[in-house]
Amino acid sequence: MWQAETFDPITIDHDLGYAEGIGMNTMRVYLHHVAWQIDPLGFKNRVNQYLTIANKHHIKTMFVFADDCWMDTYHAGKQPDPVPSVHNSQWLKDPGSLIDKEPLLMDTLQTYVKDIMQTFGKDKRILMWDLYNEPGHFGRGEKSWTLLKNVVRWAREVKASQPITIGLWNPEFTAFNRFQLENSDVITFHNYRDTVSLKKALDTLVNRRKPVICTEYMKRPNGSTFENCLPIFKRYGVGAISWGLVAGKTQTNYPQGNKGGEPEPKLWYHDIFRKDGSPFDPREIEVIKNWNKDAGFHEVKFDKQPDWNFKVKLVEYPVVPGPSVFGPAKKLLVLSDIEGEFAALRSLLLANKVIDKQYNWIFGKGHLVIAGDLFDRGDMVPECLWLFYKLEQEAKAAGGYFHTLLGNHEIMNLSGDLRYVHPKYLEQAKSSGMDYMQLYSKNTVLGNWLRSKNVVECIGDLLFMHAGMSTEVLALHLPIEKINAMCRPFYDVKKALLPDSLKIFFEKESPFWYRGYFLEPRASMQVIDQTLKQYDCSKIIVGHTILDKNVAFYYQGKVLAVDVDEHSGHRAGALWTGNKWYKIDDIGKRVLLKYNPANDVIKAGDIL
Repeated sequence: MWQAETFDPITIDHDLGYAEGIGMNTMRVYLHHVAWQIDPLGFKNRVNQYLTIANKHHIKTMFVFADDCWMDTYHAGKQPDPVPSVHNSQWLKDPGSLIDKEPLLMDTLQTYVKDIMQTFGKDKRILMWDLYNEPGHFGRGEKSWTLLKNVVRWAREVKASQPITIGLWNPEFTAFNRFQLENSDVITFHNYRDTVSLKKALDTLVNRRKPVICTEYMKRPNGSTFENCLPIFKRYGVGAISWGLVAGKTQTNYPQGNKGGEPEPKLWYHDIFRKDGSPFDPREIEVIKNWNKDAGFHEVKFDKQPDWNFKVKLVEYPVVPGPSVFGPAKKLLVLSDIEGEFAALRSLLLANKVIDKQYNWIFGKGHLVIAGDLFDRGDMVPECLWLFYKLEQEAKAAGGYFHTLLGNHEIMNLSGDLRYVHPKYLEQAKSSGMDYMQLYSKNTVLGNWLRSKNVVECIGDLLFMHAGMSTEVLALHLPIEKINAMCRPFYDVKKALLPDSLKIFFEKESPFWYRGYFLEPRASMQVIDQTLKQYDCSKIIVGHTILDKNVAFYYQGKVLAVDVDEHSGHRAGALWTGNKWYKIDDIGKRVLLKYNPANDVIKAGDIL
């Protein structure tokens, strides 16, 4: 494939066109060091040509370096013709047993791997690097350890922007599996067995706080088919790459064990298309298309309100955390503690012209802030999260911004404290054969998105967080960016396992939990002023604590509290426009917000 004489961009273009036509968006493609060794510059130019063709078809690539499978001898130049009907009759190992006879080959491999990864290490057309296919296979066993450890080290030294992986393939290779799991940014695995085996594998892999992709499956005689497997992958929220696209020189449509000259099997082993683009099984194409018709999109459905349905375009994984500090906004709407009350959220956004009835962002360059507590109590949490996910993209495209800050309920859900979770979600997870924690694990779209969010943000001279800034946190004199960077890796860690130095950020003094602005012992005016001075702001805006006066100013107008009881039908938020603050509701009414000194006297009955 990669030598100059036989590189075939026309066939590559055709084949990837077939893939694009059925909704595929990823190819796993093998490299070989010999093609690079005889012509490094030409090899890299051909890799770039391949990537250009794949990108034209909206396909990303996972390149594979080392491989322990099939033929052990190889050479540059014209390759042997395939043995008719023999499965993978000329597939080449890399480097195979040659590394045992020529120890200096290890140095060549190091130069090769680093050269490719340095050249393409920031190329967005590459999804990730698969460093070693099935280490230890075809009798290599323990001999694969040295290369496996080296290729991981080489890849880490390059520091490419794409993740790395080494796919699991044999449950009995315990030591290999442990090393591969520990050294993979993304967990990948192979499974050609039946659906019982596939589910068992997924159950052991999806809770490890890393994304998961099955990088080899689909072996029809074993029951590993698109029809059987795709619903399972969808349910677990993992990616899946089937073996074989077009039945070509590899001949993997034929079964393993053929001696040569056998007729084409009635049931293909692997592969989807013939060379002319016709499918082995047209019914399979419909199955794949049906599962892929919304590839890149997620549809949110409301059984009782079908006119509320909407689709969400999925963004590139992983989601990169946004800034912590922003310039001033001329128009800004603040809501908090939605807690799964989708109807309230929808009506507030419609009435205040943030969205239209099709959920399109129409707030222009305005900023929308959700000041935490998206989870629990309400029965439409995922619907709210998906709408936030959608609007975040559209706001940015319009020159505005959607800010989702995390509150205590997000931290509780991510770290396994489920005491306030609506029973509906626990039951749904159980009936699907899943643990609730899998729904928002790191390898899910929403779980990854949530882990990218901030604790505290500053927009112009406004300081936003869910709960408030305690004297304990204030005394650390940490910049906002530092607080977010320190907290983010620990959102999903149980309190008991947190480092002592970080517990202050996840307990009652934290910006998630602090209630000292409204409950005794209350923060003094001096603490408020110190906070504003430290972060160069004029106002602090928080949710978390419901008072019957909210939405309202406190502390001489320097603290704005926006938490209201959505569950009791109280729908309100705060709007900044025309250099004035307004209390808004879900019918579009605006009331000018003014500080009332009486608000600073808070009695027990004021807190709802």
